[in-house]
Amino acid sequence: MTVNINKVHRPKVVAKMLNVSDSTIWRMVLQGKLKKPIKISSRAVGFPDNEIQAYLNQQIEERDNA
Repeated sequence: MTVNINKVHRPKVVAKMLNVSDSTIWRMVLQGKLKKPIKISSRAVGFPDNEIQAYLNQQIEERDNA
């Protein structure tokens, strides 16, 4: 399956985007709130921008529907 990805963010950048700690990002992955990151090299992973935006949109929807 091919997905159109404009940007890939490293975990520290995602943590800053969401205003949470690095360890919270990994906790969110374990809880299923964020999808697992993709491997971008042999020792690096990243989160596709479209998945982070989808998470944020979901949070906005949940807030508006509460």
